[in-house]
Amino acid sequence: MKYTVLGEPLPAVICNVEAGETLITEGGAMSWMSPNMRMQTTSGGGLGKMFGRMLSGDTLFLNRYTAQGGPGEIAFASCFPGSIRDLKNRAG
Repeated sequence: MKYTVLGEPLPAVICNVEAGETLITEGGAMSWMSPNMRMQTTSGGGLGKMFGRMLSGDTLFLNRYTAQGGPGEIAFASCFPGSIRDLKNRAG
């Protein structure tokens, strides 16, 4: 997967996903996607994990997005001002 972070103060990350590759996100995180992205909603680990997410204020369900029939594109945008930072590739 390759990705690009765009904009501030309301940033978005656009992910270019290879065919068959899957992203797992919290519900409500996706902003837009290409037509060949398949979305499935799951409980993400059973009743115990759902209960833990509920107590921590997270959503109960997780969404799985999979590119089908070729590469796909999906974007996740912030709903409040801030920034999205790439910590994995950060120098230092």
